[in-house]
Amino acid sequence: MTISTATTEERSLLAALPVEQKVRLLTGADSWRTHGADALGLRPMIMSDGPAGVRGITMDERKPAGSLPCPSALGATWDSELVYELGTALGIEARSKGVDVLLAPTLNLVRTPLGGRGFEFFSEDPELTARLAVSYVRGVQSAGVAATIKHYVGNDSETERWNYDARITEQVLRELYLVPFEACVREAGAALVMAAYNSVNGSPMTEHERLLREVLKDEWGFTGVVTSDWDANRSTVASAVGGLDLAMPGPNPFWGQALAEAVSRGAVAEELIDDKVLRLLRLARRVGALTTSPSGSPGAASPGTPVLADPSLLRRAAAASFVLLRNARDVLPLDLAVIRSVAVIGPNAALPVIQGGGSAGVFPVSVSTVADALPEALAGQAAVTVTAGCRTWTAVPAPAARSLTDPVSGEPGVRLEFRAADGTLLAEEHRTTTVLAWWGDGLPAGIGWGETGSIALLTRFRADTDGPYAIGAAGVGRLALTVDGEVLVDARTPVPADPVETMTRPGEVRGTVHLTAGQEVTVGLGFYPADDVQGPLAVRLGIAASPDEDTMLDEAVAAAAAADAAVVVVGSAGSTESEGYDRDTLNLPGRQNELIQRVTAVNDRVVVVVNSGMPVLMPWADRAAAVIQAWLPGQAMGYAVTDVLLGLAEPGGRLPVTVPASESDTPVLHAVPDGGVLNYDEGLLVGYRGYDASGATPLFPFGHGLGYTGWAYESVVADAPALAPGEDLRLAVTVRNTGPRPGREIVQAYVAGPWQGAGRPVRVLGAFGCAAAAAGEAARVVLQVPARVFAVYDTEAGGWIWPRGDFTIEVGRSSRDLRLSATVMLG
Repeated sequence: MTISTATTEERSLLAALPVEQKVRLLTGADSWRTHGADALGLRPMIMSDGPAGVRGITMDERKPAGSLPCPSALGATWDSELVYELGTALGIEARSKGVDVLLAPTLNLVRTPLGGRGFEFFSEDPELTARLAVSYVRGVQSAGVAATIKHYVGNDSETERWNYDARITEQVLRELYLVPFEACVREAGAALVMAAYNSVNGSPMTEHERLLREVLKDEWGFTGVVTSDWDANRSTVASAVGGLDLAMPGPNPFWGQALAEAVSRGAVAEELIDDKVLRLLRLARRVGALTTSPSGSPGAASPGTPVLADPSLLRRAAAASFVLLRNARDVLPLDLAVIRSVAVIGPNAALPVIQGGGSAGVFPVSVSTVADALPEALAGQAAVTVTAGCRTWTAVPAPAARSLTDPVSGEPGVRLEFRAADGTLLAEEHRTTTVLAWWGDGLPAGIGWGETGSIALLTRFRADTDGPYAIGAAGVGRLALTVDGEVLVDARTPVPADPVETMTRPGEVRGTVHLTAGQEVTVGLGFYPADDVQGPLAVRLGIAASPDEDTMLDEAVAAAAAADAAVVVVGSAGSTESEGYDRDTLNLPGRQNELIQRVTAVNDRVVVVVNSGMPVLMPWADRAAAVIQAWLPGQAMGYAVTDVLLGLAEPGGRLPVTVPASESDTPVLHAVPDGGVLNYDEGLLVGYRGYDASGATPLFPFGHGLGYTGWAYESVVADAPALAPGEDLRLAVTVRNTGPRPGREIVQAYVAGPWQGAGRPVRVLGAFGCAAAAAGEAARVVLQVPARVFAVYDTEAGGWIWPRGDFTIEVGRSSRDLRLSATVMLG
């Protein structure tokens, strides 16, 4: 988009601005707002993080959000229509909160299952990611909110993410990592693209002229805004010339006045600045931030009563994402004619992890747990016991709000005080959570990194059991804990490696007290923030019963032995999966594997529910009667799990990632840069493609998922025996429900062809679709395999080529369960 394509009105808008004001518009006003310009009738535009909720500009439990299933869970639905519905709900919620731009969805691929942010990715496959991402973007933007596709590109892991140089060949970029971005630009009209922190092939993404200008803007015709990831822009001329349009957040020392001076000395052409401003103004018009007349008054962002996502939609979506990995002897759904007692076991039964850490986090309206929902549903039908079995937390969990009393107001919660260096009270608030964070807003003057003021939390805590209690305080700086006025611990914590860890994984100080059931104590926390720190300011108070873990395990085994069935809810701990760092291992945290092994030894109806955003090792899988992958499913987790256990909903998901039998089988495991360089040596062989190439057998393959009925694949018919290069292929697949109840099937088509060879995948996902049928009925699904699936990218030719020859289309239930095939010739 250049000045030559501007309309007369747009030229008029540009002419009204001197260079300094143009540049001002291209640099954020603060953490979440762009600048406005009264002379243009332009108000500031407000941005908010996603992708599994709309947080708004503050981290505040008093302004909750609908908490959706994480994107890997959405990937597991394989359902474009459902994802569109959820995207629309997000857009409506964003609009109701005065948010113009949603910083979502994330289109990076699951290159390694250890990726700390893998829960934020849809899939390990580019075609599955592209189809779902297009629906997500269309849904969000249907509500008048701009979607931001991120993180462009090669930002597939967190270790050294700010600085690593991803070395990826052009062919691999084109055939894998750029695919979802191109689809969202060409098909969904994505309004913004976020340039990532990392470099690709030697050039920082915020300066990458080849990928930002030549590919994104010129080749794909992207007319929207390229924004930096937060604080990713670290240059003036290189980023301006390279294709960046907006530097966030503001102020940014490399743009602003520095960019204006670069224009005045001729280092950056004013025409480039005009192009960027035009893109921003068109975004503003798209979201209603620009009046029709330059002389008109700027419209105001108008948040009203938030319209949160429908809880019934979130419950239905969570169940649709759950993947039934195993169901021996049809133990699920639970048969209440023979089951009169159920033991609910596991650390995640009462303390689920509903979302990943980092910028994706929101304060949910409510959280449904299996420990609460299943007993409620089974009341009068079966007796239910609940026991944790073991601990997984590394930071002491926040106490339940009902156990806390604000000592000033007497309401449930805590008293929050902001004090100057001399102890003067600057401000105070009643809060209902002990997990607090500020990202640029909400703090009095004198409170923050490098300031001299402090933050205090005060509360009355009531114990509900006898025994030891761990009390922990987390934050970056000095932390002082008191109990009934006595100092429990007073110490400093270190500055973390990644700025986002100030919120997701800050250091913790901890002590232990012994309490009796019903006893109340006054707990105080003083927080003195450190100097010279970047990232959100955050502080957390945790209080949790801390009994002997051997005793916890013994109690769980006894409960399982006495019950007709056991539901064991295991998975990630609160800080396991997060932006800012990668996981170290695929093993479940703590003694969860031991817990499952001991419980399965005493009960043959054990259902294991895995609450993790990415795969974990399951050495006990063949000992459990049933295994459900439940992801990080958002606020409706407990209700959705209960619906699936009792057969009120079918677990409708299919794996969007491969579950390995061992870490050594994984094509890419530890994505750790070497000397700042991260080599993508596996090339195209990521995920199931790598398993197929090596011959390794995964524990559960890509696309796998059972249901509560059976399916026969009866026929596949291609619409033509031959294709011309660049032509899509249509397939008609007939499947029949052979089971006793209505069901849903994901029909998957994989393409194998003459492009096979060294470094090439055996087969790739070409298309997928959903079939629904009553018991005994047949369903016909029409699939469209895009022409690009049959092509390869030729680096020397600088474009796509279509190899001539026979292609085999294999259709089935997963990448390793292919039941029908058809052959088409490309010529």
